[in-house]
Amino acid sequence: MGANNMMNGVADAHRAKSPVLFLTGCVHRWQIGKGAIQELNTEEIFKPITKYSKTVLEEVEVMQELELAVRTALTVPMGPVHLSIPIDIQLADLPIEIPAFEIPVYQPEPETTEMLMKACKVIEASHKGLILVGKGGRGKTKRIKELSEHLNWPIITTPEGKGVVSIDFPLNLGNYGFASTDSSSEYVNNPDVDCLVILGSSLGESSTNNFSKSLTKNKKVIHIDWDKKELGKVFETDVKICADLTVVLPYLISNIRPAIEGSFLRKSINQSVDNVNTGVSLKEFMEHLPEYMPEDTYYMADMGEFMNFSFKYLEIPEGGDFEMNLNYAAMGSAVGGAIGVQVAYPHRNVAVFAGDGDFFMNGMEILTAAEYQMPIVFFIINNAMLGFVEHGHRFLFERVVEDFRQKRISIAGMMDACNIKTMVIDDNHDITKIPDFLKERKGPVVIEIITDGSEPAPNGDRLKALQKHN
Repeated sequence: MGANNMMNGVADAHRAKSPVLFLTGCVHRWQIGKGAIQELNTEEIFKPITKYSKTVLEEVEVMQELELAVRTALTVPMGPVHLSIPIDIQLADLPIEIPAFEIPVYQPEPETTEMLMKACKVIEASHKGLILVGKGGRGKTKRIKELSEHLNWPIITTPEGKGVVSIDFPLNLGNYGFASTDSSSEYVNNPDVDCLVILGSSLGESSTNNFSKSLTKNKKVIHIDWDKKELGKVFETDVKICADLTVVLPYLISNIRPAIEGSFLRKSINQSVDNVNTGVSLKEFMEHLPEYMPEDTYYMADMGEFMNFSFKYLEIPEGGDFEMNLNYAAMGSAVGGAIGVQVAYPHRNVAVFAGDGDFFMNGMEILTAAEYQMPIVFFIINNAMLGFVEHGHRFLFERVVEDFRQKRISIAGMMDACNIKTMVIDDNHDITKIPDFLKERKGPVVIEIITDGSEPAPNGDRLKALQKHN
């Protein structure tokens, strides 16, 4: 049943604090509890991963429950809500007026001003600082950059905060967490850094380099998030501010002395690494791809070892963006999710990175994109193996299973049979052909990337963390 199929999506919306309304069906009211086909108590199943979950059992309650659910979803901290509606109510004629609705007005916590004043004092007393930007920074790019320039403090972004600040911004050191850039790791571990300001991150495993204590070691920590439950949950925090960044950022900029004149000199984001594999180097591919894609490209990464290459080496230019659903590692989420992004941004270029495993699980969503002539670019990395699984087992158990590898299937051939325009890249020089390939596309295209999976992925810290017993 559909409700079961979207569990990962609901859970990820809950972690991401996305205000999504989920509507599911239910058997006839008179059938409830009698073992009807597909009967499932979705109200209780969804409760742990939504802000509100309810089965509507009376016709007169439909509109008021809908209004309550939407209001709850949009109340800070935002999050998903769920209503289950029996089929006999769905078929009923409801002569009910749609209730008037106003978006809830955000109200800061009473102690917010006091905590903001304390944060200003801590920042002004600091010698050298760092700003960590999470997914909660989306939509606040301009103010975040203003704060960074005002303090002359560099920025690092979490994997889900990637794209909030473009690589063109000279104070951006790139990704931190899973597959950290060399410059972000170096700065985090710089003993002279004595203050960390966290903007809109729940500080989960992927955002903290596996809960690495080096992120906060010997630093004053200021954590700002609109969900009080996130504050102090992972690390000891000196200043906890429960507030929306749209309120906090202007206050900090206005009430902290600007940095003394001088510019921050950013070193190379990443050091050079020798290639040891055959076929395409995903490192080189990610590094050079933005040169051949439209600047406004909205990149999406699916689940697989390849995503670490995108975290570390893909540089998002001004006007571009990046997003993924990392929390529950739902394979194929970006393949289908790209359709939603294209609907939301019909005039932008959308591109997806997915592995062959992602494609085999949910690749037929590409046909949905074709049906609606959505010009999404699907980069399918075909290494004919479960890369994360094989390399993880080799690292942890010093052995692998033959079934981790498979006979290579031509994904381009499969898509050709579906009348989808395709291209195969088996050498990094072929990347230069992408602009011509993308000309005059009227629907989705598939670019199959052939690699042997032997290129060392920047996921060593993740594998080492699996050995920890804490």
